Amino acid sequence: MSRILVIDDEAALGENIQRMLRMPGVTVCTFVDPAVGLADAFAHPPDLVLLDVRMPGMTGEEVFAKLHEAQPSIPIVFLTAFGSVEGAVLAIRNGAFDYLQKPFKREELLLVVKRALSHATLEHEVEKLKSRLESLGEVDAAQSHNAAMLDQMDKCRRAAGTDATVMILGESGTGKEVTARLIHDQSRRKDGPFVPVECSAMPGSLIESELFGYEKGAFTGAERTKKGLIESAEGGTLFLDEIGDLGVELQTRLFRFVEERALRRLGGLSLVRVDCRILCATNQDLAAKIKSGTFREELYYRLSVITVKLPPLRERPEDVPRLARFFLERFSRRYGKSIIGSPQFYEALLKERWPGNVRQLKNVMERLTALHADGVLGAEDVEEDSPRVEAVSSLSALPWKDAREQYLASFESSYANAVLARCNGNVSAAAREAGVDRKTFYALMKREKDAQTGEFNPQLPQESGE
Repeated sequence: MSRILVIDDEAALGENIQRMLRMPGVTVCTFVDPAVGLADAFAHPPDLVLLDVRMPGMTGEEVFAKLHEAQPSIPIVFLTAFGSVEGAVLAIRNGAFDYLQKPFKREELLLVVKRALSHATLEHEVEKLKSRLESLGEVDAAQSHNAAMLDQMDKCRRAAGTDATVMILGESGTGKEVTARLIHDQSRRKDGPFVPVECSAMPGSLIESELFGYEKGAFTGAERTKKGLIESAEGGTLFLDEIGDLGVELQTRLFRFVEERALRRLGGLSLVRVDCRILCATNQDLAAKIKSGTFREELYYRLSVITVKLPPLRERPEDVPRLARFFLERFSRRYGKSIIGSPQFYEALLKERWPGNVRQLKNVMERLTALHADGVLGAEDVEEDSPRVEAVSSLSALPWKDAREQYLASFESSYANAVLARCNGNVSAAAREAGVDRKTFYALMKREKDAQTGEFNPQLPQESGE
């Protein structure tokens, strides 16, 4: 349904346009007060605005300037009398779509409306494609020159056409969630919801009610029936991130759901059937967890009908310069800068180990873009941004797994604190900047301390006022 807004102080003209555009799939709303019409456009962005040039109280040019600044993708067509054509032409140069000179015929109106709505549809599609390409850029699946990555992405494309469960394996920062979204976007369920669940971010007592939902009165405080995250994935995809952190008891309930595609809410008796596809991911060694009895073997086999293993960035050296260039271009656009890397800059990047994988590379490129003025980055910029040699050397005495964990924890903690400082201590704003929820952001800030003590503490710090 296309929504067209008409803002013209002549009520008769608005009514006439409504009659001329009476057709299936089109709704026309008219306003004689430009301020009221502008407020409606802000509250409910239309697909097209037909705007008079000369109006009392607020001119068409003023309405156009405010609306175009806030919603530049909405096409605006000026309705102009003979004497104000020059102003309408100037507005087109500033971004208006077209103009119609009064009086106009129905055929003329239909022609410009059809063109404007087609333009709006095309703009929406372009924005969707930009978003899709930005997501692909996180793992650079579409442009990777690495044979192992290309093989895994081909497996993802083939898996997308089925409803088989997929287990995505890979170190932190390799792009497991982005890969899950890629599978969802290429599946028959792409128009359904994509529901990510961070299994490590919620304590066991909470994640059960969040996943399966609950009936009214199931426990103290359950004042109403609530659907769980599994039910909210109806018709779409449920993505269980860090599935290895799920408790054994909850694994049993999840296995039953995977087998039967039906669940009981907490405190409920009746079965609720849910049609959703299941994808999951982990950076843990599930085979070792099965041996130790902390992960159910039958659940593992049920969730890993198809297994995708994302190679770490250190095994994809041919992709490092390509990814770095992609991120530099993205953040240069975001921060209104013009920054490129020299050949020496990219050579220096290739010497790094990138324990934080693509996520670390992305964060480094954002930091360099944010802190540098326009110009060319050199090898010295990489060296200044790298951890101190002494710090890395001290980790060499540890086993690779422990050293990597401490390095990553230090990086994540430093990153979280830097983002928090940039947001003036506002945790909610910092979490949005980092693209994670508040609980995950708190966990990032605590990671370094937990890694150094060798303890795992799932309790999050008390939230302070902001």
